[in-house]
Amino acid sequence: MFTSFLILLSKYLICGPTRITSAGSWANSFGNSFSLVDQILQSISFVLATSRIRFTNKLVDIPAQHTNKIGVCLTTSGPGATNAITGVTAGWIDSTPMFIISGQAKRADLIGNTGVRQIGSQEVQIIDMVRPITKYAVQVMDPARIRYHMERAYHEAVTGRPGPVWLSIPLDVQAAMIEPDELEAYIEEPEVKPDLTEIITKTVALLKQAKKPVILAGNGIKLANAADDFYRLLEVLPIPVLTTWKTIDMLGEDDELYVGHPGGMGDRGANLILQSADALISIGSRLDTSLTAFNEAHFGMSAQKIVVDIDQHELDRMKLTQVEAMQACDAGDYIRSLFDTVATDDEINQQIENWKSWNMYGHMLRKKYPSVTDAHRKVQGVVSAYYFTELLCQHTTVQDVIVPESSGAAGEITYQAFSPKRGQKMKNAAGLGSMGFGLPYSIGACLANERRRAVLINGDGAFQMNIQELETIVRLRLPVKIFIWNNQGYASIRSMQNNNFGGFQVASGESSGLSMPDTVKVAEAYGLKTFRIMNNQQLEEQIDNVLNTEGPVLCELMISPDETVSPRTKTIVHEDGTMESYPLEKMWPDVD
Repeated sequence: MFTSFLILLSKYLICGPTRITSAGSWANSFGNSFSLVDQILQSISFVLATSRIRFTNKLVDIPAQHTNKIGVCLTTSGPGATNAITGVTAGWIDSTPMFIISGQAKRADLIGNTGVRQIGSQEVQIIDMVRPITKYAVQVMDPARIRYHMERAYHEAVTGRPGPVWLSIPLDVQAAMIEPDELEAYIEEPEVKPDLTEIITKTVALLKQAKKPVILAGNGIKLANAADDFYRLLEVLPIPVLTTWKTIDMLGEDDELYVGHPGGMGDRGANLILQSADALISIGSRLDTSLTAFNEAHFGMSAQKIVVDIDQHELDRMKLTQVEAMQACDAGDYIRSLFDTVATDDEINQQIENWKSWNMYGHMLRKKYPSVTDAHRKVQGVVSAYYFTELLCQHTTVQDVIVPESSGAAGEITYQAFSPKRGQKMKNAAGLGSMGFGLPYSIGACLANERRRAVLINGDGAFQMNIQELETIVRLRLPVKIFIWNNQGYASIRSMQNNNFGGFQVASGESSGLSMPDTVKVAEAYGLKTFRIMNNQQLEEQIDNVLNTEGPVLCELMISPDETVSPRTKTIVHEDGTMESYPLEKMWPDVD
């Protein structure tokens, strides 16, 4: 029996192994995807964003990160599709499973190989644009092939290293009638898993001789749905654990084995632990430059290393020293295999007692070099961003979802100073660092977590980039608590300009030509409840009111425009123009 192509496509999205959590890009276009939307609206909950801008796709990225299920985005053709590219790029770097479906001009109006720039209304060759940032990208020209493309796209998105996939569907293909029983299926290739015997043997041998071992827990553990397996491993292998920015919420500050998060802007104690270790087991981290501070040769410089990552390409590009073994494999498979081996190994059990003093040393270092100091707590006249972060940790619960801005001081200081609670979710687009992602990200975080209270920490400059999404928050009556750091514009850009251009500034603050609106008045115009906090004392008095006021809330914090992000690694420029980063143990500012 023939049926509508659109009805069949909507059934795949609704009844398949995933569900649509949000949709992107409202547009007054010619409806190149709205007919499909109309079919889906009849069956599932659908989130309409107010804008047609580049971060709408963050409404898909964040649910996928929080649930570890694929996120789906529907977008119109032309600008709707192109504005989704930044969100897809973030998903590509962060290995987020995402399924993007965009409309397209009808097949007769496609550019093809004509050499002209456009034929159909709002036509662009979107597939050519997104192919480098997707695992599978196809323009569906034959309606009879829709089952194959849907099944293959889904398979590619969720297997191996996850990532985005994209289908572009011309308008006349959407309107086609097809015979469902005659559609070609996608046949998956049998999965061949690598033999882990050698890597496990080398890991165990390294642990048996290690006096100061440490585990670096990367996002690959979460992507493999192996968090519980990892916790079980720590019960039989109780050695200090460092986390990346993507896994900062895996262990709590009070967890006995948690010793912080290292990196170019990590905490100093964690860096000292990493650099002092004699054995490093990296699981599911691509060891990007935010961790190694552009100095891979000096990363974990005293440690013999075991590196596990699902992507062989990531392993091939690494320039680490003293590598005992590398293995491309699923993090969960490695963790379970290691558990099976060490759980019954008597020599490992004997080592556990020897590691206790090393773990205590790690905790001592973190206490010696705290991110939040008395100086931050005693700041007068303004709000200290570090002290705010400390208080926020004290006044939020494990049920709250924390969303720091992706770049700038709001993201960097929050990640440095935040004391996580195990199970308290904190996410960002760490790989791309897109300014302005915070507001749409908070919407997705709230919805993906059953409308739990979501706390957004946003810079005043970044906030302006997607400010129209306040309408979405108000319309959906989401319990999003927005803290805006008013540091008079783009503080991180001012710092960069000061450091690199001798203090010459352009459009980074009010004194250099940047005009900033009254954030509170803007929020009130959208219908949000608002607060403005001027100093640390007011912050202590009001933070509970902000967090516990019903509905969406915006609170502007008057942050010192000169508050610096520290500690951080320093880069020196040689006379020939080449740049060199100091190793992680040497951070700015210097301390005893």
